[in-house]
Amino acid sequence: MLFIAVAFIEFLAGMEVDIFIPSYPELQQQFCLSPAKVQLCLSLNFITYCIGSLYAGPLGDRYGLRRVILSGLVIFIIGSVACCFAADFSYILLGRILQGFGMASPACLGYVVVAERYPIEKQAAMFGTLNGFTNIAVAIAPVIGSYVALYAGWRGNFAALLLLALMAMGFCLFIIPKDSCKNKDVSLSLKAYKPFLKSKLFKNYLVILCVYNFTYWVFIGMGSILYIEGFGVSLASFGYYQGAVAGSFALMSLLSPKLLSKFGHQKCFKISIVLITIFASLIGLVAVLDIRSPLLITALMCLLSMPTVFPVNILYPLLLDIIPNAKSRAASVNGVAKLVGSAICIESASYVYNGTFLQIGLLIFGLSIVGLIFARSVSYWRKENSEHVV
Repeated sequence: MLFIAVAFIEFLAGMEVDIFIPSYPELQQQFCLSPAKVQLCLSLNFITYCIGSLYAGPLGDRYGLRRVILSGLVIFIIGSVACCFAADFSYILLGRILQGFGMASPACLGYVVVAERYPIEKQAAMFGTLNGFTNIAVAIAPVIGSYVALYAGWRGNFAALLLLALMAMGFCLFIIPKDSCKNKDVSLSLKAYKPFLKSKLFKNYLVILCVYNFTYWVFIGMGSILYIEGFGVSLASFGYYQGAVAGSFALMSLLSPKLLSKFGHQKCFKISIVLITIFASLIGLVAVLDIRSPLLITALMCLLSMPTVFPVNILYPLLLDIIPNAKSRAASVNGVAKLVGSAICIESASYVYNGTFLQIGLLIFGLSIVGLIFARSVSYWRKENSEHVV
């Protein structure tokens, strides 16, 4: 039941990002917004998520996971109410800010709940299953969001988030136990993160985890504008295109425990890095050749997302364990870096966007090359430095 409760929290985190993205064109028309301005719904959410994460980590290590997770859900619920009843775009942005700040604690610390109760050699497989549930939510969110937007407008999508948040609150109240271990010596200032800045291994793992997440979020963040306005895809059809990418990641996440068990962590890691580089190169080629095929681009993004499962699920448990007794703060650093970087990449893509796939595709290719460079320096790539190989 504890694992199910954490899975539902991560399910909500996945839905929170994607379910309202199909409403972007409607928001643009209703409030007379530019593409860059409507993207603030996502970017501000990411930025405040990061701010919330900075405090969620030290608070989780100091006061316990359950209390901090519940507090975050309360803030998220308040933000959802603000979005549902917004009469002006500024109120939507305020609600998205509260949603991002509130979701930081449950999304970051949910994995820590699992990490504190299971041995590290089992966590890659368990995180794969959790990521599978999260990305099932991400996969079905655009489909659900498209139809909700058609029949209930953009407010309906925020109402759906409110309902899910109330359900998550019920799960947490009755299932997640009170923490027995709390560390009152943990500082609530940014000084609590000094050990992470000094660890070269932590920074290397963090870069790999982040850049592969950036490739996904750049596509998700710009997807609705590119497909609906650039390619002429209908609102109802768009959800299936975007959902297919998240669905591919979710499927591979659910299959990853068996593959890791059969082939081993190191082999899965190396093969996945090579496949990511190949598929990202094909995406860059499609962008340069200006091939305007939603089906081809979606297929390549599905192929790119599937091998990304392995470096993410293999390295993340190790990232949490590098600094002793600091799992919550490690999760926060990962969340902050991932979301700030995603926001920067999305906003950069939106400002240079010209109605084609060129800028998006080249950015995805460039990020994959950065991931390849850093992946070649970690222990899973070099046999002679295998102290972190499970």
